[in-house]
Amino acid sequence: MAKNTNKHARKNAAPTTTVADAPVATTPSKAAAPAVVKILKADSKLRGAREAWFKRLCEYDGKPVADFYASAKETPPSVPKSGVAEKATGWFSWFKRNGLADAVAPEAK
Repeated sequence: MAKNTNKHARKNAAPTTTVADAPVATTPSKAAAPAVVKILKADSKLRGAREAWFKRLCEYDGKPVADFYASAKETPPSVPKSGVAEKATGWFSWFKRNGLADAVAPEAK
């Protein structure tokens, strides 16, 4: 066996599998429904850009997360001094990490 000369190669790396080696699902699954926004703490005290983004997010409580992203991309609620709008995915992630909102599966009717 030839010695690996790549100094960045992982020494104990597990063998990789290709797509052909991966198991194939045999049962058909239902199409996943898009996640919806769920506001967990609507009475949060925020200021500045966080407040503007959170107010926009509250408007989409119970609606698909993708709708919030599309709305924020068209007209961002707050733009920094640089003039480049921030991504809505980053803001939504921040609200999730801080326990203010979450993305949940839609309720079955």
